[in-house]
Amino acid sequence: MTRSFFLAGLFLSLSIAAAPVLSEVAPTSMGADARVRSVLYSPVDVIRLDTQLRVNTAIELGTGERIDSVLLGDSEAFEVEVLSNRATVSVKPKIAGAETNMTIYTGRRTITLAISEGRSRNPTYRLVLRYPDSSPARSAPAAASSRDIGYAWSGDKSLKPVRIWNDGQATYFAFPPGIRPSVFGVDSTGREVTLNSGTNGSVVRVPGIRPEYSIRIGTQVLCIEHIDDGVTTDATEIARLQAWEF
Repeated sequence: MTRSFFLAGLFLSLSIAAAPVLSEVAPTSMGADARVRSVLYSPVDVIRLDTQLRVNTAIELGTGERIDSVLLGDSEAFEVEVLSNRATVSVKPKIAGAETNMTIYTGRRTITLAISEGRSRNPTYRLVLRYPDSSPARSAPAAASSRDIGYAWSGDKSLKPVRIWNDGQATYFAFPPGIRPSVFGVDSTGREVTLNSGTNGSVVRVPGIRPEYSIRIGTQVLCIEHIDDGVTTDATEIARLQAWEF
């Protein structure tokens, strides 16, 4: 009996030790009022955001950021709005004690937050993001003498672009004449995300770099995946791609 209890206790201890440690980065006060806070951005951190009923929280991403899309775990418990400047997100809780996650995608980076209502007596009125440097955090810009063409595809090949590439700041899809599909991002759950895009002739440009995209016309779908080791330095190829960029 004693040995059984010992083994059970040992198994429980090992299970607890092996469990992943979840840690959130808490913003710090910017001055005398703790309700105005800032946080240093890191692509691998989850930012803690304390909210309160009947209180609105503004998340300010800063100059040069433009929000492409926002994913919210519980849209019934929290009201989220992207302001017209495309660099500020408004968050307002609707249910007491609610908790959820939110992911913000910009043309430069991905920002992950854990949002809760009522966890702190001092909710955040304003959260300002700071960055370690002025360079994009999601991906390093490609050098002028290189382009990233590392993309694989699967699905309806009638929608396959002539070329797919990125320059470190934006992703380009060059389609054959007469093909005008819609380009979507794909989030971590496999859902399609609407993107801000621009079109010049047969080339579609979307800001930023994502691991997955989908190209769609009606029920026809082509899946695109960004793969490693796809950078080209071939001068002829780079000149061809640069001629399409805008």
